[in-house]
Amino acid sequence: MADAEKLKEKLSLYLSTLSESAQRLLLRSLENGEREGKSDAASMLILAALREVLCDDEPIVAFRRYAKEEFFKSCQPFITAIDLVEKEKARISPSSIDKIWAWIERDIATEAQQERLNMPCNGMDQKDIAGRCIKFREEMFGTTNRYVKSKLQDLGGEQKLCNHLGGQTVYEDLLEVLSSSDQVKPLAPFLSKVPAEILSWSSPEGEEAYATICKYVQQFPMKTAWLFSAITERLASPRLRVQLASKLAGSDDAVQISATVYSPAIHQVFADMEACLVAFETSFNDHDDFDTLIKNLSTWRGLAKAVETEMEVHPQCPWGKALADMKFRLSDILKAEIEAAPGLMRKALKAPKSGADEHFDQIAVSDATRAILLFHHTERMKETLALNGPVVRARKDLDQSFEVLSTSIVERTRQASGPNVDVCKALGDAAILFAKELFDEQYAAALQRQLNAAASTPEKKAVEA
Repeated sequence: MADAEKLKEKLSLYLSTLSESAQRLLLRSLENGEREGKSDAASMLILAALREVLCDDEPIVAFRRYAKEEFFKSCQPFITAIDLVEKEKARISPSSIDKIWAWIERDIATEAQQERLNMPCNGMDQKDIAGRCIKFREEMFGTTNRYVKSKLQDLGGEQKLCNHLGGQTVYEDLLEVLSSSDQVKPLAPFLSKVPAEILSWSSPEGEEAYATICKYVQQFPMKTAWLFSAITERLASPRLRVQLASKLAGSDDAVQISATVYSPAIHQVFADMEACLVAFETSFNDHDDFDTLIKNLSTWRGLAKAVETEMEVHPQCPWGKALADMKFRLSDILKAEIEAAPGLMRKALKAPKSGADEHFDQIAVSDATRAILLFHHTERMKETLALNGPVVRARKDLDQSFEVLSTSIVERTRQASGPNVDVCKALGDAAILFAKELFDEQYAAALQRQLNAAASTPEKKAVEA
């Protein structure tokens, strides 16, 4: 063993003197031999030494990375933006992908297949990689299908599969992953004629796309869920999803649409709404990822607005009840937050007691920023959530408080000296941010000019001099 290590060290010293192109050429040759089973002990020793020489320059990329991409390639059009709460036909949750792949590597792949997954692909021809990926995918699809069918014949087999995969939804997503190739085949010719982005169904491109969609649903009326799922990312706004269902159904009445083969379009919209709301509820107290929180709220608002403006939703129909339930849950969360916004803003921008130094409380400013941003988004959807009263009261309090506080900060900036100058600058920056969300860019710009003027008054310059 010691002799082998010494020999490997000598080989590494020699190989390091070669040019990089020569090293790469030798690496490809040795790795090809390894893949074809033609390597002897000497070749493997040289290969190990060469990989050590090159490892500092380029990390090893295993075949599994490419194999995984190829395995899930056919189901890509059906993967949702965020995880769904419950399984929806033709919609695959993104977290299911990693869970399914981990299960395949652990329970399905043979030892030989696992070795292939670990195989380094650095320097390998891309066509060669693609060919190997397709072959591996066909193998694994066949093996996985047979495994699932075999397990389903056992007593309690489905439950065992659910347990091994990580839940019922992941199991159902697996079944759709395995059937995705069959679903894509009839869809592909139609999708190739649909533009990458549709802005309106009344535009020339939209009318042409709609005609193509009509042909598909006429040929495959029981596969509309797969079509709606595949084109979701191509529609510029949520309204287009609802409009498509109503156009195809010939009615904007929710009850009538629900009785047609076009109802999956609306079911998918509601599934996305529920997913956004649950994600919002789950992360509401996570102050470290506020951008995602606001994104989920904005997405929910866009979907809800699309449903209410593009469809006649009766309160007693299932969709009407589902919408009312989501509104109640969201209103309950936001009401407390917007009512607290004025107090949090006052705490963040408050003036010090007479004779005391200015103080900037980052936590207080962060809390106020969060509350004001949530107020801003809630105000835009106050009618939808039936929060008109609380929003109007909070708006009045915020307006009055901000007028007093902003005037105070301008004056405190004018009088500040020493360390208080930087503190007032930070408080002024926070006030500018609040102004943008509470009012608009012009209002914030006017306040910025006042603060700039206050920071450069002749009296202040004289004191600093």
